[in-house]
Amino acid sequence: MNINKRFLLITLFFLSLGQAFCQMVILSGPEKGSYNRFVGDIASLLGEKNGIRLENRTSGGSAYNFKMLADPNTNYRIGLIQSDYLNLMEAEDKINNTNKTGSLKVVMQLATEQIHLVAKTSSGLTNLQDLDMKRVGIGNEEQGSMATARIIKERSQISWTTVYVGFDEMLSRLSKGSIDAGLLVGSAPLDLLDIDPQVMIDEITMLELDDFNGWARYYENDTIYRDDYKWNAKNTPTFGVRTLLVVNESKLTSEDKQTVSVIKSSIIQNLDQLRRQGHPKWRTVIIPDEPIVEMEKNAVVTKTTDQLTADSKDEITFRVQIYSRNYIREDEQITINGKSYNIYVYFYLGAYRYTIG
Repeated sequence: MNINKRFLLITLFFLSLGQAFCQMVILSGPEKGSYNRFVGDIASLLGEKNGIRLENRTSGGSAYNFKMLADPNTNYRIGLIQSDYLNLMEAEDKINNTNKTGSLKVVMQLATEQIHLVAKTSSGLTNLQDLDMKRVGIGNEEQGSMATARIIKERSQISWTTVYVGFDEMLSRLSKGSIDAGLLVGSAPLDLLDIDPQVMIDEITMLELDDFNGWARYYENDTIYRDDYKWNAKNTPTFGVRTLLVVNESKLTSEDKQTVSVIKSSIIQNLDQLRRQGHPKWRTVIIPDEPIVEMEKNAVVTKTTDQLTADSKDEITFRVQIYSRNYIREDEQITINGKSYNIYVYFYLGAYRYTIG
């Protein structure tokens, strides 16, 4: 074997080792969306700190990521999903007796995502209630905003006309008048809305969202700040969801599990750096101080907040970190100090609300 061939074989051998070691594709989102920024920040951090090779794979958004992760015939193992979208898919599993979410595990919660409702200033629209009988663009079938819009429409009872339009077309459709408002979900500031007001053909405005009939009781109160966008005239009240880092456990090798563990621990250990150098909404990432509270059916709860007592029958709120979807479900029981209580799970977004009875 000549020297050139030997050198080539050695090179290919070490390249193959590099490709097999600590390499993972993370599904993010649209190029101008916040998911793309977050995964880019994580990939840069791990490449610098741990030598892990992560590929930021842009995608259509939460719905696409869910579909790819849940599909056993794809190689996608990890990605970002909106918390309300995942919750909706779990509810549909329960209703339809399916198991699309069965192997999905939440590694950790990341940043808050704000519900953006935008319209032309000249439209005179100012809030969610003004959208009655209007045409609202809500994203396409690959984007989680479509599910958020569905939830808002059903719970608020506002009868708008739904228009399926992707984020990349939203502003042009708004300008042309084919929609009256656009609904986007993402962590502000979104690159898509980073527009210089001096070059805008039509001025746009952010519409306010308020919980006028209880539709938003399971969403987080949030604000889109004036400084988030150059054209934004004021702080705008809205609601938010959480970005979730999700894996399909059934697709993970032992090496994959180690890599996922390193990803999570690196985010936690380097959160200050991410807040300084990454997307502004890294500052909304919360790492709970309290222990993980895994509450399987009939499990004995040994770690709770002071509010959670054996005699409590009031609704209480406390924060836990979800690693798995295999936690308590509606109408299941926990044991506190030797006594069994039914526990009713309403929703999860970051703050977890239970009624003990």
